[in-house]
Amino acid sequence: MKRPNTVPASITPDIMQFCRRIADGEPVFVSSIPFRGSVTSACFDNVSRKIARSGGSVAYGWAIWHIPDLYYEAEHHAVWRNKSGNLIDVSPQLEGRKRLLFLPDEAAVYDPWNPRMNVMLPATDTDIAVEMAALGRARQELFTRCRVLGTSELRLYDADQVELMAIDRRIEEVMRTAGVIKSGS
Repeated sequence: MKRPNTVPASITPDIMQFCRRIADGEPVFVSSIPFRGSVTSACFDNVSRKIARSGGSVAYGWAIWHIPDLYYEAEHHAVWRNKSGNLIDVSPQLEGRKRLLFLPDEAAVYDPWNPRMNVMLPATDTDIAVEMAALGRARQELFTRCRVLGTSELRLYDADQVELMAIDRRIEEVMRTAGVIKSGS
């Protein structure tokens, strides 16, 4: 399945309303320029390594994802603030995306012993949007339960893998039904 582009095209009033539920900061589009050696899904480690190499500082917050009429999602994230104060996402993004919508939240400091779950809400009150948000939460709860505390590592046992496959299969069905992905892709 080719994943849909979930980076919002623009900052709409609905996106702003969702962001206000998460933090008081103003969302901004940030360029994604991964540095050599950075790893997908390891933004906190990537930013720490970038600071060690180039200076600057960490900016904590949330990556904002959205599929119109389906869901909004905020994922705990960190980007690099260079010495000039510019924000740059130094972590590789799925499908090679070149930018993301970032909601700064300096209160959202990363604690590897107490990871923050994604916040996922339906974009409408339709059954399909409500189900999609519930599936996203179920996936996050599984990841939280299987995380090796103090690391970004997941330890999925056989039963966990079966559960994840069932969730992912249903997410794909919901996305096909919603027309987000085409049959056969």
